[in-house]
Amino acid sequence: MAFEVNFSSSSTPADNTVTLYNLSKTHQDFFKKDEKCCLYFNWGTSKKLICEGYISKVGIGQSDGVNTTMTLTFTEGTDYSNVVARTLKVSKKVQRNRYKTVAVTTPGKYVRKREHYYSINKKGKRVGHYRYHTVYVKPKTKKKRIKTRVTATTTVNLAFRKGKTYRQIIQGVASQANIKIARIDLAKNPIVKKAYTAKGKPLSLLARLAKECDSVLTYERGKLVIVNPKAKKTSWVEIDGKDLVSPPAYSEDDSGGSSGSWEITMPLIPEITTFSGIKIKSQWLSGQFYVVAGQHTFDGNSPQTVCTIKNYK
Repeated sequence: MAFEVNFSSSSTPADNTVTLYNLSKTHQDFFKKDEKCCLYFNWGTSKKLICEGYISKVGIGQSDGVNTTMTLTFTEGTDYSNVVARTLKVSKKVQRNRYKTVAVTTPGKYVRKREHYYSINKKGKRVGHYRYHTVYVKPKTKKKRIKTRVTATTTVNLAFRKGKTYRQIIQGVASQANIKIARIDLAKNPIVKKAYTAKGKPLSLLARLAKECDSVLTYERGKLVIVNPKAKKTSWVEIDGKDLVSPPAYSEDDSGGSSGSWEITMPLIPEITTFSGIKIKSQWLSGQFYVVAGQHTFDGNSPQTVCTIKNYK
């Protein structure tokens, strides 16, 4: 078999490939899209996980006359980039005005009415007079608009009260969007001084929240994690000049910063992933560094790890 596994500090999962040689038709039919797969490697007898994810494409077996090859493409971890913004909507009970028209009947009643009439007095003049009599008014039905208060259910953006920490907000957003974060390591954990409303796609929002805490949302061997790139390293991968396949290659910082990066190539080390600590002591390069991106490859003969590293401060 052969494989190519990528890793970086991006919150978008990488696409990796595995090429399998000379499988029978039965074994080729075993692999299906969306199945979970785990890739392990080690120089010894015990297995060490390089990456895990879900098959996104199953290639067709092809023959060159000597060997039959079949390529599987799998996406690292679970891809949450398609989780829509409306996932962060929650239900809320609100009071609203409602109006309805009802028929109101006025009951019948007797009323006293005044009637004006004239008479001729002794001098032959018309004189006005009033007289009273009682009449019955029939019942009347008319329509009337009445206001009432009702409880309605609406959807609003997920909100957090002031005083919440960024860790609590990150956990709340991830829980609402059903995004599983394997580990949260924040460089700082400030408290919000006013109410915070979660808006936008959940994955982009989580990456932004992590960045505001000087941390990075990324994938680590197929697990979505938030890491502190400047955290104190508890373990180091030690490399000397004999481990390097070729001299390190230096690249300037594209963003205009003062510190560039180095690219090193060595035999495959399964422990290395994004933000791994590396101690190098060679005739070309010495010091402490951390990994920002890389690739594990195996062509069937030579397993190698190529990674980009920066100075650890």
